[in-house]
Amino acid sequence: MFKSLLLFLFSLQLIAYDTIYFLPDQAKEVKKEIIHLIKNANSSVDVAMYSIDEKDFSKALKKASKNGAKVTLIYGKSDLKFSKKIKLIETKRKQHIKLAIIDSKIAIFGSANWKKESFKENYEIINITDEPKKVKRFMQIIDQIKKEN
Repeated sequence: MFKSLLLFLFSLQLIAYDTIYFLPDQAKEVKKEIIHLIKNANSSVDVAMYSIDEKDFSKALKKASKNGAKVTLIYGKSDLKFSKKIKLIETKRKQHIKLAIIDSKIAIFGSANWKKESFKENYEIINITDEPKKVKRFMQIIDQIKKEN
């Protein structure tokens, strides 16, 4: 019984997802992972991002919305055009958060805007986690911003 419990607890550790990426060294890896998560969202994608100019992210958000996920983008500025299916919220206050939440289960956050410079030139960090307490708190923040704008 004790061995079974240990095996179960160990297997939970393998399933848990909490990875920190350092850019620009791991830029290709994390960009690919973020795009994969967005494109494969089942129910929702909530993004709060100060600045977005990277077309690959725009395309991934469009694909997620076409696949039926409710996509919301809270932004400060962007030169991109987004699908009409994507709910756009331009904040009243300066929006400096860099956060995405996939299906209310996975949070992507850190210092990087979704811009070419962030992934190619800057020192940035991005953390992707499914830790429930963090994801829940990030959802509360997203919900508060939505209500205020």
